Amino acid sequence: MSEFWSKTGEIITKFLVWAIENHPGKLIGTSLGFVLGLLMVTLGFWRTVILALFAILGFVLGKRQDDNKIITTWLEKNFRKY
Repeated sequence: MSEFWSKTGEIITKFLVWAIENHPGKLIGTSLGFVLGLLMVTLGFWRTVILALFAILGFVLGKRQDDNKIITTWLEKNFRKY
C-alpha cells in the first residue's frame, strides 16, 4: 500500500512542478479560486471578505518588512489623517 502512495506522490509532484513552470498564473488563479470558494461555502461571504482583508494586510506588512522598510513610517503616513 505504501508503494501506491509513493507513486501517487511522485506523480502529483511532477504535475505541480510542470504546472508551476509552464502555467503559474493558471495554477495560482485556480488554487486561489478554489480556496475562496471553499471559504465562502464554509464561512459565508462577509467572514470570507474579512479574512481576505486581513490576509492582504498581512501580506503588505510582511512585504514591507522583507524590503527593509519601516512599518511604523508607512502606518503614520497612511493613518495620520484619521
